[in-house]
Amino acid sequence: MNGNSRQQVIPPARLSVKAGFVVYSHNDQERKIIILDKGELVALDNTQSPRKILFTMHPGDLVGVAALLEREPFRYDLEATVDSEITMVDEDCMESELKNIPIWLLAVIRELSARNRLRKINSRHSRANNPLISLAEFFRHLKKGEPYPLETLVQEFCWQTKADASDVKEDLKALCRRKFVEISERAQAGTEGAGPVVTVTQPELLELFADYLESQEQGNPWQPLQLSLNQKKALVRLSITENGTPQDPPAWLAFFQKNNIALTAADWIKMQSLSWFDNPKDNLFVPNPKKIQYFLLALRYEINLRGVL
Repeated sequence: MNGNSRQQVIPPARLSVKAGFVVYSHNDQERKIIILDKGELVALDNTQSPRKILFTMHPGDLVGVAALLEREPFRYDLEATVDSEITMVDEDCMESELKNIPIWLLAVIRELSARNRLRKINSRHSRANNPLISLAEFFRHLKKGEPYPLETLVQEFCWQTKADASDVKEDLKALCRRKFVEISERAQAGTEGAGPVVTVTQPELLELFADYLESQEQGNPWQPLQLSLNQKKALVRLSITENGTPQDPPAWLAFFQKNNIALTAADWIKMQSLSWFDNPKDNLFVPNPKKIQYFLLALRYEINLRGVL
């Protein structure tokens, strides 16, 4: 048998091109890796007028790896700005090269290619699973009543989450409709510059709203909006009850009965599960003001939370 039993390697093509020559067009169907050996190439976005230069290639630079290995399309045109020399690796050339390299090296290339593809996917998608929830959380940590420049806040949120600015502004409108934040022109005394500002009017409601959306996303009922009429009455009564001597469960049920609120043992267990009471010791309970206020706000602003305005 004559010759090498391994498949013949197809060499890459080496070309000399003149200034102004289009080395590769985004309309071309054949995928290639293009290596600049000498001269200069520019990547152009021809969808804009005048044409926009996306980046410049210098000797040693290459493009098209993702196009050839991962089947991603070229999104721009490559044009020589001066007389240049290039090396082009097409699909046949790459396939012949891959068949003649060690298996372990091919596995490394595939692993690096997969990681690069995942990195690109992550770079294009928001880090926030639910951008509206993330936006509510972001705004609830701002100082109440303080005017913040709208564009600066949007830019900061987009930097943190990689969300699209136009989508963020639409979600911000949802917060405005619910009266959680306000957007106005910069007119406050002592402020400088032009442009709209955002003011957080009720940060505590943004916390409720984020919790409400998370429950919806998980397909679970949100407890503050699942209370019975008697449980709601008990909540209101607790909100105006001063913290006094701790009492055991029968004493608390008697307290509600005295205030014309008929509760059962099941109601008491439900209130315990909702953390309306603290249980310091000896089965004696006192109201939890923070949790009671949380539920009370949810009932008071149910329409805002649901967005039915």
